[in-house]
Amino acid sequence: MDLVSLRYFVETARLRSISRAAASLGVVQPALTRRIQLLEERLGVPLLLRHRRGVEPTEAGLLVLERAELILRMTQQLENEIRFLGVEPAGPVALGFPPSMGILIVGKLLSQCSARYPRIKLMLQEDYSPAVRASLLAGRLDIGIMSCEAQHPDLICQPLFSESMWLIGRQSDWRFPQGQVHSRALDKLPLLIGSFMRTLLEKHLAKSGVELTVVAEADSLSLAREAVRAGAGFFVGPLSALDRELKAKEFVGAPLNGLEVTRGLFRHRGRSLARAAITLSQMIETEIALLTATQPETFRTISGSPLKS
Repeated sequence: MDLVSLRYFVETARLRSISRAAASLGVVQPALTRRIQLLEERLGVPLLLRHRRGVEPTEAGLLVLERAELILRMTQQLENEIRFLGVEPAGPVALGFPPSMGILIVGKLLSQCSARYPRIKLMLQEDYSPAVRASLLAGRLDIGIMSCEAQHPDLICQPLFSESMWLIGRQSDWRFPQGQVHSRALDKLPLLIGSFMRTLLEKHLAKSGVELTVVAEADSLSLAREAVRAGAGFFVGPLSALDRELKAKEFVGAPLNGLEVTRGLFRHRGRSLARAAITLSQMIETEIALLTATQPETFRTISGSPLKS
């Protein structure tokens, strides 16, 4: 298999059209079609299903698409590393992170990185831990910030910090004392939580006898925010997720006694980090150190080994 054929196939599968792929790549259709046919002959299976509206990847085609995208991205990273060896870091870096981290540091990171390292191109994926983990395993991300509970044998985790989980709701619905809320208060309380947070809660409450009443698993911070605002239930998540609304007194909340989440910086065990990804990792560590130093009551530092190439 050659890189040109893989690139032709990826573009065709992505656009679901041979004619559009040919135009995008700047080649004639017969040349593109022949490259894909040779790839199919080499692998011994059809990779595309042809129909009147265009093409669709077969099951084998979807697997080749996933692997080929990883191969092409790593090849581009290698070219960038060699081209800029000895000078400033360069090349694409794909970073995944949960919404709360987007609020906390990612905007600042983007601004600092573009100013200090203009040759680094950031590709950002904001999502919850299960989706970030899946993208790390598939090679779509270089590094990811997520809950340390999302560990996987193929991933290396550098712990960053821990933070308490909060119960958050409308002022008119709040009926809890000031200070920490005991986890028993969650019994039969209508909750709006992400699917991963539900797993953490169930683990935490396994022997407490508390009955969880999950109104909806909302893997979207904006949706959870609007649902709380509408009075659909109470949100359980990190303070940083709805800190602005709490400071504006739109919502009220309190930490849940004994319930914490630990955030970590992850990479794939079998893939070395490019220099640009290492540089971004170091910037993340610096921002987290500042966060834990200035807000120690909310973000508690954790010792851990830095990610290495």
